[in-house]
Amino acid sequence: MDKSLSEGTMDKNEHVKYRLKCCSPEVMISLMIGDSGETASEYGGVIIKVLDPGRFPWEQVFRALLKLNHEVYVEQQDDSLIIISKPKVD
Repeated sequence: MDKSLSEGTMDKNEHVKYRLKCCSPEVMISLMIGDSGETASEYGGVIIKVLDPGRFPWEQVFRALLKLNHEVYVEQQDDSLIIISKPKVD
């Protein structure tokens, strides 16, 4: 185990970054958005329903998806915004 994790000296942000490296895209995004949205996995990508646009971490979510090399789309379904990501194909 990482020395800083076992000693408890890692600050909260470093701890979250360490954990996110070990997660699927759906879990990673779910941890980021908390109860401001809902996530589901589909074909290696993520579908995100935005429940509370005022609290939703827009920039962090888009940056995380782009860092994963995903294409990102935004749609409106009924009254909700839906973010859809899929891995880019080379």
